[in-house]
Formats: sequence, C-alpha cells, structure tokens
Amino acid sequence: MFINAGCDLESPNEHGDRPLYISYGREANPVPVVNDCDDENYPNDFLYVQENVETVPLNINRTITSLRSCVCQGDCSSLHCVCGHSSIRCWYTKEGLLKDDFNYTDPPLLFECNKACHCWASCQNRVVQLGINVRLQVFRTIGRGWGCRTLQNVKKGSFVCEYVGELISDAEAESREDDSYLFDLDNKDVDTFCVDARKYGNVARFINHLCYPNLVPVKVFIEHQDLRFPRICFFASRDIVAGEELGFDYGDKFWVIKWKEFTCCCRSDFCRYSTDKIQDTINDYNRRMADEEAGRADL
Repeated sequence: MFINAGCDLESPNEHGDRPLYISYGREANPVPVVNDCDDENYPNDFLYVQENVETVPLNINRTITSLRSCVCQGDCSSLHCVCGHSSIRCWYTKEGLLKDDFNYTDPPLLFECNKACHCWASCQNRVVQLGINVRLQVFRTIGRGWGCRTLQNVKKGSFVCEYVGELISDAEAESREDDSYLFDLDNKDVDTFCVDARKYGNVARFINHLCYPNLVPVKVFIEHQDLRFPRICFFASRDIVAGEELGFDYGDKFWVIKWKEFTCCCRSDFCRYSTDKIQDTINDYNRRMADEEAGRADL
C-alpha cells in the first residue's frame, strides 16, 4: 500500500504492490495515498465525489434564468463585469490567484462567471470551476489520523481544493452519530445546512486542523446563487512549500465541543488548543459569547 507521487497508476511498485489512489481517476491529478507510520488500511469507506451531492431533494434553484450573469465580450477584466460586482469586485488575477488585498480573515462571497454569462470560458473570473490543479497526497500522520499535503509549491492566493460531500440540514446533522466530517455552511439569515463528507467526499475530507493554517475556506457560487448552499473552497493563505501538510483553523466552536475527546496535536508555536492551553481558550470563548449575549440583550 505504500506509494509515491511519481509512480504510474497501473504499474506495480518495486515490491509488486499496485499504487493506491484515493481519487479513483476522478481528478485531473490523481491523489495518491501513502502510509509510512502504521498498519492502518487506506481509507475506502466513502464514495469519492467531485461535487456536493443530495440524498434528499433540497430545492436548490439551478435554472439558468435565475442566475445573475455578465454580458462581457472578453475575459471579464472590465470593472463593469456584473459577476465581479456581485463579489464587490473580481478578486482573481489573470493568473488565477486571489488579489493581494483579498481579506483572508473575513473573506467576501465570490460569484464566479457561470453558464448564463456571455464571456469567454477562459475568463479570469473562472477558477474554482476549473477543478483541482494542485498535486495533492493523502498520508498517514503520527497520532492525528490521515492528513493531506501538497506535492508542489503553492503560491498564496491559489485555489487548492473544495470541501465536498452530502448536503444536509442542521437538523439532520444533529441526528447523526458521527460528526467528524461536518462543515457548517453557517448562513445566519436563512435556514442553515452542512456538508457531511463522511459517506461522500473528496481529498478535502482529510485536511486537518492547524493552529498556524495555510488554507482559508471561502464561499463560492457558480452553478446557482442560492445563498443557503455556498461551495466551500480552500485557498492558500500563504505560500506553501512542497511536502507541507495542508490545514485550516477549525475554529473555537469546534474545539469547545470536542476538547473532552481530544486536543490539538499540531505542535505549532501558535497552538491554542493543546492540552495545556485549551482551558484558557475555552474560558476566553465563553467570555466573548457572554459579552455578545449581553450586547444583544441591551438592544
């Protein structure tokens, strides 16, 4: 089961073992799996999918007439692009990177050009829809289960991958025993939903928490503009070197729920959720929540 990034999909390695790819040929760049730590079998208890799936109808309006679209006659570099305005501005450079002044702390919603647009299919406002271009690998970590790392250098602002899985309601999420792969879509103004990558998912389901993250989740809309169901897309929040593990900050809310089961093992100098720091973090979180509640009561 041990493989390397350069081995051929069909050819056995030097030990006679055929290489394993978690993506089953469904990505432009196959995603290999490697385990140099223990005897754990490779993860095969889920269906690899490239886009979010519904197991029950959720009434997402995907009709072409519902889409706000541009009438650009070129590459959407004009300041008048309707899709760019929907995102405040077009945040992509011509190289497909997020622009230097993009807010990684509180990212805006991104509306890419869509099937109703008059622009070129190669316009600069189409990045996520082109799929995963970064070479990724799923690997076994020491003490933290499976993880994901890049096999190439990644520039800050690059799209890395999307968190995909089964779209479910918050009520359904509450009823499920295994919440390990839930990603809250967190729309406070309307009904709330989650992405559950437990049974259906892609390479992003293996991305661990890092207190010094190199990825940030950004909400992106392409084939529909239903604000209840953004696509959760990971972009590089700093330059990442080949071989570095990928990770994003799961946030205080996650650790307030999970800290009695496990604490953070990222070993970063910036770690806030390790065994010796988690209680201070929880106390700070509870104070902030109390202050917010008091502020709402005063309104």
